[in-house]
Amino acid sequence: MDEKAIGIMTPLIQLGFAGLCIILLGILVWVIRELIKVLKETNAVIAGNTQAIQSVDKNAKDALDVSIELKNDLLQRPCIAKFKQG
Repeated sequence: MDEKAIGIMTPLIQLGFAGLCIILLGILVWVIRELIKVLKETNAVIAGNTQAIQSVDKNAKDALDVSIELKNDLLQRPCIAKFKQG
């Protein structure tokens, strides 16, 4: 290419790169917005899972308390095997 052709093409190339940069910045902003949406949804899911785990933990503690109480009640009763031997 000669000097005249390069001189004409330079502003077009610069505008092309500027346009590409603007498009890429727009895509980057869109991706960041989508990422923020996903993070908010993920935080909501984590909060729900935390509440569910706390509920399961409470139920497990209640079941353990009932099991201990039942064990203590059974230990207070007389052994049936003693009566059958004699």
